[in-house]
Amino acid sequence: MNKFLLQVQKNCISGIILLLPLVVFFMILEKVWGFFQKYGDKFSQFLRLDKVFGPIASDVMGGIFLLVLIYFSGYLMQFSFLKRFTEWIDNKLMVFLPGYEKNKKLAEEKLAAEMGKPITDLPILLKSGEYWQPAHLIEENADGKAVVFVPAAPSKDHGQIYVVNISNIKKLPDTTLGTLNESIKSLGKGILDFK
Repeated sequence: MNKFLLQVQKNCISGIILLLPLVVFFMILEKVWGFFQKYGDKFSQFLRLDKVFGPIASDVMGGIFLLVLIYFSGYLMQFSFLKRFTEWIDNKLMVFLPGYEKNKKLAEEKLAAEMGKPITDLPILLKSGEYWQPAHLIEENADGKAVVFVPAAPSKDHGQIYVVNISNIKKLPDTTLGTLNESIKSLGKGILDFK
C-alpha cells in the first residue's frame, strides 16, 4: 500500500511539474490575446468592419495589431539598450516562472530549425589541452570551425573569445545557459552533472 501511495505521489508531482509551465504559458497567451482583441474590437467598430465581417473582425484586427507589434519589436531590438532590457526581463522570468528557460530553449531550437539557421549561444565544454572548460558556442560554420566564448569565473559576461575546431567542443544539449551561468558564478559547482 505504501508503495502504491508513493507512486501516486510521484506521479502527481511529475504531473504538476509538467503542467505548471503549460498553464502559465496559456494564461499569459490568453491575457495577451485578450488585450489585442479588445483594441481590435474598438478599431473594427471605428472602421465599421464589424458591420461587414461580424464578430470575427475584432479577432482579425487584434491579430493585425499583434503582428505589427512583433515586427516593430524586432526592429527595435537593433538598439542595444532595448536588447539589454529584454535580457534583464528574461533573467527575471527565469527566476519567477518554473520551466520558462527550458520552454524558451525548445522554442528557439524549433525556430532555428524552421529558418534553417544553426542554433547558437549554446552551452558547451571546450577541450583545452588535458582539461575541459565550460563555454558558450557562439557560431559554427561548414568548414569545421567554431567561435566560442569562455567566461572568466565568477563572471558570466567577461572572458575570452576563441576560434577553434569543432572537434574540440562537446555540446551539452540537456544543459541550459542559465544552468551553465549559475555554475560559472559558483566557480564550477555542478559542471560534472552536465550532459
